[in-house]
Amino acid sequence: MPVQINLGHVAIGFLIACFNATQSRVNGQLGHVVGNGVLAALCSFSSGWVILLIIALLVPNVRKAFIAIPGLVRNGTLKWWQCIGGMAGATYVIGQGTVVPVVGVAIFTISVVAGQTASSLLVDKYGLGPAGPKAITWVRIIAAVFAIIGVGISVTGRDNSGTFSLPLILYAFATGLLTAAQYALNGRVGVATGQPFATTLLNFTMGTVVLVFALAFMVFAQGVKLHAPPSPLVQPWLWSGGTIGIIFIASASILVRSLGVLVFALVSVVGQLTGALLLDFIWPTPGTEVGFQIVSGVLTTAVAVVIASLPTRAREVNQ
Repeated sequence: MPVQINLGHVAIGFLIACFNATQSRVNGQLGHVVGNGVLAALCSFSSGWVILLIIALLVPNVRKAFIAIPGLVRNGTLKWWQCIGGMAGATYVIGQGTVVPVVGVAIFTISVVAGQTASSLLVDKYGLGPAGPKAITWVRIIAAVFAIIGVGISVTGRDNSGTFSLPLILYAFATGLLTAAQYALNGRVGVATGQPFATTLLNFTMGTVVLVFALAFMVFAQGVKLHAPPSPLVQPWLWSGGTIGIIFIASASILVRSLGVLVFALVSVVGQLTGALLLDFIWPTPGTEVGFQIVSGVLTTAVAVVIASLPTRAREVNQ
């Protein structure tokens, strides 16, 4: 039976992922201003959570869908562990603030993408997402390999600095594993509730809770001193990361249903790389140069998306 991929959904996912690249730039700047990556992540998550809470209060269907989630867990429509996907987002942003300063952007990104692509194959294989089981074919393996190569080429062109730390690299890899699972779990919750914004509110709630505990641990157990973030009334753009995240997570919970986890993950990777490339032209950071490696990396990862999106015969590897 041929596996058909909706190319229109691939295009939409690509454009949204391009826009999502601005979130890293915004949150990175906020982290620089406050001097703490976890605090910056909490500002981003909490601002998105407040927006989603207002939407839920104003839109009855979203509110009812969100309130109904505990009942869906009780009646077996959802498993409790399918509702904790938002923790993966918090884990990722914490990783940005702790792993990148030690090993550099290149090794961190390669480790995350390697974990994400590997996990995507298994997540699709066992039908964790709403699209159901998708066979691990040689075509899908080749697409995953191309994605890793493409990201590796791109990030080595952006940052050759950093040291080697196996524990932190393994943490980044594990973060990638969780990210792929997050896409699948969000899709499951989105199907069960019928409301992507209810799914997104659940994600932001879980992520905010994790970041509150992480920040509390840093303050009370490690004695970390925090600087107050700028007011959203003074510098509102520094608080826009949450809004960008809402758009991405809500769309992800819809698109992963038709594309599957692997294809959506690859589309997200190439979209964010392309968005980052455009940002380097429009809104460059100090020391950033758009060179041959970055363009080559984006094109290589785009090939991976094309390969994964092609209709194929679902013959599994090692049946």
